[in-house]
Amino acid sequence: MSATEIVLERAEGTWSTLTVWSASDATAPVVLVVPAMGMPASYYHRFGSALADAGVHCSLMELRGHEAEGGRIPGRGYDFGYVDMVADVADAVTATRSALPEAPVVLLGHSMGGQLATMYAALHPDEAAGVVLAASSTPHWRTWSPWILPVSAAFAATGALLGHFPGQRVRFAGREARGVIRDWAHLARTGRFVAGEDGLGRVDLPLLVVSVEGDWLGPARAVDALVAKLPAARVEREHLDVDGIDHFKWARRPEVVVPRIVAWAASTVRATA
Repeated sequence: MSATEIVLERAEGTWSTLTVWSASDATAPVVLVVPAMGMPASYYHRFGSALADAGVHCSLMELRGHEAEGGRIPGRGYDFGYVDMVADVADAVTATRSALPEAPVVLLGHSMGGQLATMYAALHPDEAAGVVLAASSTPHWRTWSPWILPVSAAFAATGALLGHFPGQRVRFAGREARGVIRDWAHLARTGRFVAGEDGLGRVDLPLLVVSVEGDWLGPARAVDALVAKLPAARVEREHLDVDGIDHFKWARRPEVVVPRIVAWAASTVRATA
């Protein structure tokens, strides 16, 4: 299915592209995909097209610092963090609503994208019709693993020293802004987001939690810990135990996960939007 591209300009002079796949029903939900740390938006194109073919719109944003064009490479002269990326999510929601004014907006956050979607829901109550957490968890050392505490501290120190985090060299994400790694390390150390924590308890939304068997980047206890941050959410769960599916590859196997998301959206999002 063909897609429409929308340019989202930032005050700093950079810009990103929002890709929108439209389903046949204008009133169907739209799933706004927030990528995982370091992931290019192009990785999710097959997933976005499959959602639209299945009757649900899809809107796909680019992460700051990982735009195909229009962005800047993170470095000592260009830094940003979680709060800046949540502002980008807000811009993507606004543009999505403009493109699909009859469609309730559901945020789908993959891995770190789920953390950003959760923060957005806390900071912007009543703006989303639902949230999907896909292979997403909190890296808090108490629920992830104690080893993440020294590793995250070392990553943050490396970012501060170099002016960016060289994730591509250590096989963890890509070249990331030092502020992103600092905020991720803060979550790993404290279990708290750098913003929005006080609003989490008031997030009363349908929440679909998609976990993956054997996902070392999203272990079960850490997934549960992120879900526990939203005690008022109406939670449904889907656990994927399928050969060839891992923390990332679920997005390349839309035939596995898309029917689950479409069914959940039809039964919960439409009823509450």
